[in-house]
Amino acid sequence: MSKELDTLKEISYKLDQLIILTKLSNREIIERYKTKIQGDKVSSRILTYSDGSLSYSDMCKKVSDELGVAEITVKKKVAELKEMGFLATERRGKQVYYNQSGLLE
Repeated sequence: MSKELDTLKEISYKLDQLIILTKLSNREIIERYKTKIQGDKVSSRILTYSDGSLSYSDMCKKVSDELGVAEITVKKKVAELKEMGFLATERRGKQVYYNQSGLLE
């Protein structure tokens, strides 16, 4: 088991290095997207609540209620953020939860 764990740690380390290199080589583009997202109140609020604690439905309703926008608008923004790679999904039973992917960090 120890050898398997060491191998997994090594793979994880190498993947982390690849992620860092990818982020560094695309830093300008990522910063532009980050600025754009922070300037959009709906997208920004979605990212605030994307910590895995709210289901997709609850998060959309909460953002919609707080900002006074239609839920369909929130759902479209969630889809855009996911498609761009800024959100990651996690399924728990029948519910879907969103987390930030770490790309903007």
